[in-house]
Amino acid sequence: MRNFIFPIILGMALLISSSCASSSAGITTSNIPLSGKNYRVVGNGQTQVDWWSLDLGLVGLPLEEPPIDRAVQELIDQHNGDALINLRYSTDRFIFLFMTRHRFTLKADVVKVQN
Repeated sequence: MRNFIFPIILGMALLISSSCASSSAGITTSNIPLSGKNYRVVGNGQTQVDWWSLDLGLVGLPLEEPPIDRAVQELIDQHNGDALINLRYSTDRFIFLFMTRHRFTLKADVVKVQN
């Protein structure tokens, strides 16, 4: 009986530490200032990017730069626009032992600035 206690406790600790998840969300009006400019909405869309980081308890070290700018540019390029309005974003992360996978989801309306 005594030989089974340590593996059970170790297994429970690994299970608890390997399935953590958290998320956050937010909104903003535009990615660049558009006050005083005329624009028209040319479409809307959604994109998602992800990246990994090394999680050492109190210190997290990203293994690459978070590709948030790439997500914004993907949406603008999809509709040949100039800017984004009505941005809605969410982030979530999944922790598995010492590695964390971050995911960034962006939904927005794409606009074209008029002359």
